[in-house]
Amino acid sequence: MGIGRCFTFEGRVNRLKYFLVSLVLGVIAWILSFIIMMAEVPALWAIYAIYAIIATIIEICIAVQRLHDIERSGLHYLLLLIPFYNIYLSLVMLFKKGTEGANEYGEDPLALSENV
Repeated sequence: MGIGRCFTFEGRVNRLKYFLVSLVLGVIAWILSFIIMMAEVPALWAIYAIYAIIATIIEICIAVQRLHDIERSGLHYLLLLIPFYNIYLSLVMLFKKGTEGANEYGEDPLALSENV
C-alpha cells in the first residue's frame, strides 16, 4: 500500500492492512512519547503533536477505507463518537470480512493483492 493511499478516502482496505496500519501508528506514538518523556525536553512535544495530527489523518482515512470494504459509507465513521456503539463498530471493522468482489467503493483489495 503506497503512502498516497493513506491520505485518501477513496477505495477499500482489508482487515489485515487496517490492523497493521493502526498497530504501526500506535507503536510509533508510544515510542515517541517514551523518548520524549525520558529526554525531558518539552520542545520535543511539538514533534509529537505534529506526528499525532498526521497519524490521526491517516487513521481516519484508513478507517473510512475499511468501512468501504464492508459496504458502509464513510459517514459511519462518525458513529465511532457514540459510546458503546463505538466498541461494536470497531470490532466489526476489525473482524468482519469485506465484500467479495467489487462493490460501489472499488475493487476487492484481496483480489487486487492476488493479481500482483
